[in-house]
Amino acid sequence: MAMMKRAIEGAEPEWPPLREATAERAWRDVLQPIAGSLRQSAAAVAADTVSLVRGEVPELFVDAQTVDEAMSSTEESVRLFAQLLEVGGNPAHSDLPPSTLAIMRSAVWRQIPLSWHSRFYRLAQEHVWRWLHSRILEETSEGPERALAVDLATTMLLQFVDRAMTRADEAYEVERETWLQGAAASRGAAIDDVLADRDQDVRSLSERLRYDLTRHHVGVIVWSDHWSDSATSLPALSEVVAAIARAHGAESSITHPLGSLAVAGWFSSRRDFGPDLVFNLGEKGGSVLPEGVKVAVGQSAHGIDGFRLTHTQAGHARRVAALLPPEEVGVTRYQDVAVTALCVADPEHATRFVRQTLGALAVDDESTFRLAMTLHVYLRENRSRARAATELSVHPNTVNYRVRQAEELLGRSIDENSLELRVALTMLPVLKRLDKTRSSGG
Repeated sequence: MAMMKRAIEGAEPEWPPLREATAERAWRDVLQPIAGSLRQSAAAVAADTVSLVRGEVPELFVDAQTVDEAMSSTEESVRLFAQLLEVGGNPAHSDLPPSTLAIMRSAVWRQIPLSWHSRFYRLAQEHVWRWLHSRILEETSEGPERALAVDLATTMLLQFVDRAMTRADEAYEVERETWLQGAAASRGAAIDDVLADRDQDVRSLSERLRYDLTRHHVGVIVWSDHWSDSATSLPALSEVVAAIARAHGAESSITHPLGSLAVAGWFSSRRDFGPDLVFNLGEKGGSVLPEGVKVAVGQSAHGIDGFRLTHTQAGHARRVAALLPPEEVGVTRYQDVAVTALCVADPEHATRFVRQTLGALAVDDESTFRLAMTLHVYLRENRSRARAATELSVHPNTVNYRVRQAEELLGRSIDENSLELRVALTMLPVLKRLDKTRSSGG
């Protein structure tokens, strides 16, 4: 109030545009009295503004309390602007009223988009400008002084609103970051409690997770071996989980960081996803996997125990994927690698078993590997040449020829120890990297 009194009594205005003689005269003669009137009419102007905004953005006003809060905040802002105009204050130095800061914080908690509040500011600016403009026209005659007064009032209002919106955006983002960190921390702790089986209160855990644990779940792990660009950031990897969930008709999904280049995720539905969930993510419909991003998938499982189980399976699938050549890894399903996952838990034992069982058929060269994989498919297809040929895209006679060659390298009939043979052939694709893991002690 002391600053206002000094300005009215003749002190130099703080706002630079008002320091020019003609502008200062228009401000003192025209704008100061109108600013005083605006300050006294702040409640009525605020009420009209809120009424206008309610018609344009009704989503902001869910109950009487939100209307009252908006009314109070708008009145404070109008009064603040009127005071700045009256004393010639600099709008660049203004700050948000406490009531507006409180509204911005609550908007985060209520998950109201920031764009709605930006719309509020634009509508309020338009309404206050019309109020000022009409008063200036009433108080002045047409001429240079009127034009200058309109220009000064408009410029100050624009700068005031720009400053207010900037401060509101900052307050919103700070609160949002704090809220997200708290929500993420709470969710992370709840996921840890579920996976460690520390808490069996399904209802409480579901509330903490904001994810229904009583449904059917599929666990996934999405990762990249190397950080390259924004496509491999944690938010981008989390979006891959969400995209996979949408592609399979899930009703909800959540993610949990496993490091800087990996996230665990789950998606759920009231219905069972079934044992044959297929991730055709790279066909004509377009892939949801950015280049270099890989996915390991567990099987569909039910309830809180299923939530843990499918995540464990995804972990096993990822462990096998890490043993395959990187260029061959896209989506690795647990049901496709379950035997391998079981067998490679002990790398040294697994390596010895494969080499002893396959002998010369385990030699590391391309032609021998092709023979071994043909035999693998042939045995998996119950020794059907036709089905094996179809899968391998070769002629059935080629399958016969390769199987005979593989049998020669084995040095025995494929009928002997057939179970061990099939297991060893299943593990052969990971043998090279399994050797590296064993030698490095990993």
